[in-house]
Amino acid sequence: MYTTRLPSPTPLSTRTAAAPAGDGMKTAVAEPLGHRMLSLHLRWVTVLVTGAALYAAVLAALLGTQDILYVPSLLLVGAAVVPVTFLTFVVGLRQRSELSFAQIVSAAALGGMIGTVVAGTLEFETIRGLGSLPTVAIGVIEESAKLAIPAIVLIWRRPRPLDGLILGVAVGSGFAALETMGYAFVELVRSGGQLGSVTQLLLLRSVTEPGGHAAWTGLACAALFSIRTSSRRWLGWLRFFAVFLGVVALHATWDSLATETGYLLVGGASFAMLMIVTWYLHRHDVARSTPPSSRPAAESRTVLSGVSSASQ
Repeated sequence: MYTTRLPSPTPLSTRTAAAPAGDGMKTAVAEPLGHRMLSLHLRWVTVLVTGAALYAAVLAALLGTQDILYVPSLLLVGAAVVPVTFLTFVVGLRQRSELSFAQIVSAAALGGMIGTVVAGTLEFETIRGLGSLPTVAIGVIEESAKLAIPAIVLIWRRPRPLDGLILGVAVGSGFAALETMGYAFVELVRSGGQLGSVTQLLLLRSVTEPGGHAAWTGLACAALFSIRTSSRRWLGWLRFFAVFLGVVALHATWDSLATETGYLLVGGASFAMLMIVTWYLHRHDVARSTPPSSRPAAESRTVLSGVSSASQ
């Protein structure tokens, strides 16, 4: 009688074999996630280090040869290093996307060029009509111009809000790179070819770029793309206009202060808001793509029930 109550060998072996399988499953899940995070960090760090090395090489060649043919390369690399690095970092955060990397890069180039052309033209017409250009008008014009390509993408595809944020960061980064090149060229001419002042300008704009056009357009596009996912469409539009007005206010404040301290303060606040929204959308995206948490518990109960039945 006593022996019949002992657990049978089969459940014991089943439980013993199940433990390593569970551990192996955890390892199999954890390893790709760890590799993915490492790959993400290595990616944007590699872009940053490579870009900085290229800028140093071009600057050394320009100083050594005094050949002005290196000037366009210097301005291009200096203006593009941080925008490309920041875009690489943000793109790497996505789990899945309706937009390919090629489409995002194309939007960055096309959106940046169209945005600068449209904004420059409208600002010129505003100055000619009003005799001056208020900072609020600059904010409205430039932030609206940068939404042209994302709006077309929104009509053509049905991406998620996180895709909108990434697309906005891409367009804003392209716009910032082209604008920085223009400012650097103006500084080069104004200073009579003094590379020190040009390098200082490129450094300042590089440090503040993630909290400038990239952050503003990213926030606005995330709100724009979330309209379709809103349960109440009017609430989505209201949220978009509120975010757009906030972005315009940040842009106008940036232009009004026009000091290094002001740029750092406004840029830091804008960057913090972008990171908070990115974290929220990323977490929401992961939650939607992850199976319900009750499923593992249900499977565990099923296994335990089977073990109990076998032991009886």
